Amino acid sequence: MILRRLGAWAACLALVAWPATVVAATKPAPPPERGPSLLVPARPDSAPPESAPAPLLIPGRTTPRDTTVRDAKQRARDSYTMGMQLEQSGAPGAAIVSYRNAVRFDPTIPDANYRMAMLFLTRDQVGEAAKCLAAEVEHHPENDDAIRQLGLCLARLGDSARALKHLERLARHRPDVGANWSALGFAYLGAKRPREAEAALRRALRLPPTTVEELRDLGAALGAMGRDAEARVEYRRALALVPCDAASWVNLANLERRAGRRDSALAQYRRAESCDSSFTLAMQGQIQLLHELKRDPEVADTYLRWLERHPELHGARLEAVRLLDALGREHEALAVAIEGTQQPIDSAQPHIILGMELRSRGDIRGALNELRRAEKLFRGSPREQAGVRQTIAAMRASAPDSLRAMFVADSVSAATARPSR
Repeated sequence: MILRRLGAWAACLALVAWPATVVAATKPAPPPERGPSLLVPARPDSAPPESAPAPLLIPGRTTPRDTTVRDAKQRARDSYTMGMQLEQSGAPGAAIVSYRNAVRFDPTIPDANYRMAMLFLTRDQVGEAAKCLAAEVEHHPENDDAIRQLGLCLARLGDSARALKHLERLARHRPDVGANWSALGFAYLGAKRPREAEAALRRALRLPPTTVEELRDLGAALGAMGRDAEARVEYRRALALVPCDAASWVNLANLERRAGRRDSALAQYRRAESCDSSFTLAMQGQIQLLHELKRDPEVADTYLRWLERHPELHGARLEAVRLLDALGREHEALAVAIEGTQQPIDSAQPHIILGMELRSRGDIRGALNELRRAEKLFRGSPREQAGVRQTIAAMRASAPDSLRAMFVADSVSAATARPSR
């Protein structure tokens, strides 16, 4: 009887080890009914009924639990391999999904978090990249590249203390790697410690290969200490290495502007734009400088070029519309305002810009339609919706009597459309 109880207990343990789906699949179907059956055993027994014998654990064969773990690890490897293939085929979004699946199946799988972080950085999603890199470093503290990239991300996010903690330790651990000193110099710059940045960057430059980032960052460190002539030398060295490095041209322009040589600075901002037409700092530098020089028509033209490359910059669009109106270029102002509402992603701000532009032209009905559209797009943002409604109320208060009926009808329509609370 004792042996039978032990056998039944072992069988129960074996069932617990298997996934529920396997248990359900192996459970025998009930026999067909052939008449009434006894609800109570004919001969009660103090022992439980016989169960199937427990499976033998044979050396070299996996247990059901081992199989589950093995399957998860295999699925993680498969997802990682798929991510690599998608990354190489130019599908970064799908690759990120595959890498996410890999770390979901096996959080300790090497390299998946790192590769996912590198893809996030190509999209300038520094925060997401930092999360992935932190996970990679947690599970694989030997991954120097992940530590270095995590430090750089933290520096970019303004977390200088954590960035320096990682990068100083890495530089001490691997002092023969120039990239470690370069990253440390960048972090010192972010922490407003230019002297330490200069020392780290000069050490990086003594370890080949020399990179444009090292020269550019050294120039920034020297410029932060007021050593402008030396900074120019480093920026020129960077441009000798990569003639179309837009950031070095912008830095040179900033030094020229600081020295009061505005025309030279403007030329170098434009060189930066010619190297990278989407480089925001090159456009901002030109606009600020042209404003100082009171060359408003050129400011407007710069805004138009900027919006061609970055139509999602609503602040730049608003400034462009205002400036074009002030210059008497009303048709261009209206066209710029309309273009903002025709982007693939519908946003509330362009409708507000167009609404205010139409209001300034006396098209109150058109302005009201655009503002109501903005109000709907601000759904979930009560503060912004309230601001739009205040603007509509101000329009209604100042509208002539001939438009009073239109505003009444609009108010009724808007009240009907709002969900009741």
